[in-house]
Amino acid sequence: MREAHERKRRECSMSFESVPGQPRAKRFLQRLVMNGTIPHALLLTGMKGIGKRALAEAFAKLLNCLAPSPAGACDRCASCTKIEKGLHPDILRVVRDGAFIKLDQVRDLRERLRFMPSEGRFRVVVLEDAQDLKEEASNALLKILEEPPAQNVFILMALEPQMLLPTIVSRCCHVRCQPLDEDWIARHLAATYRIGDDQARKIARLSFGSLDRAAWWVEADRMDRLRQVLERIARLKAASVLDVFSMAAAWSKESEDLEQDMECIKFWLREKIMVGLEGSGDPEIFAAASAEATGRLSIEALLELYQAIEETARRLRQHANRQLALEGAGLKIRDLLNGKSCRYTLSKWGQSLSF
Repeated sequence: MREAHERKRRECSMSFESVPGQPRAKRFLQRLVMNGTIPHALLLTGMKGIGKRALAEAFAKLLNCLAPSPAGACDRCASCTKIEKGLHPDILRVVRDGAFIKLDQVRDLRERLRFMPSEGRFRVVVLEDAQDLKEEASNALLKILEEPPAQNVFILMALEPQMLLPTIVSRCCHVRCQPLDEDWIARHLAATYRIGDDQARKIARLSFGSLDRAAWWVEADRMDRLRQVLERIARLKAASVLDVFSMAAAWSKESEDLEQDMECIKFWLREKIMVGLEGSGDPEIFAAASAEATGRLSIEALLELYQAIEETARRLRQHANRQLALEGAGLKIRDLLNGKSCRYTLSKWGQSLSF
């Protein structure tokens, strides 16, 4: 796991010019350095696969570059070269140990912060997946952020700020990262995976702006997976409560990546909603996935169904019990498919969709 993480780190170690997307975030971080208003802690938030790690690496380079320019780090000096190779002693990375970032990891970090940076102007602590801090680790990190050591900059990365302690968020300069442009993802896929332009565009549309999700769709026949997931949803309509619980138990054991299953459903619902609102959407997607799952639900009901799936995905990201999360979602979806609940309106939920 650590080898895979190190490989991914090397792939995204770059200057601002090479970081895909995120124009506003890059301009903001460049201004911080140019104006000398560097915060002691940054919080980069957004979905996986949109370049948060690359942005953090580029900012760490710029802070310690020996020949910086308005565009960012030079990528040639001794400092940049060491950061590129993962050898700079003042760039510390904290990643999950298993499913969580644990108290011992934060304690080890605190010990290393007792000393001044050995080479760079700043020691940069890059803490990935901050939403996976265990409670005691969060409290220990908060104490560090409350009295940050001089010449240390913390870069936290998380999916959503709500997944962190509010007191941690309040001590960080929050930078919201945006989904990547679908056209850029399509070009990247065509060049990297040597697939046709049409297939690349289709997968880019499925990605929701995430390069990780795009790669997930490329690496196997995910359309077949989408069909299987939607068949499960369709069966919920006529299911009893016991049937729902039985289906949830089976699903939780069979699927290796329930979050991606939820993304499959969200994408398909998004396409159906787009058709209902604008008459747009990809007809081939509908040819590949049975429409029986949602029948003739209204736009409002589809939006509520989308929210139910999003809530389930959120619970799974927070390491909720997989079976319990699916049981709750299954009962909610069953009611919606049978027209028993339609409390949400387009004005309330429409803005939450990634159109």
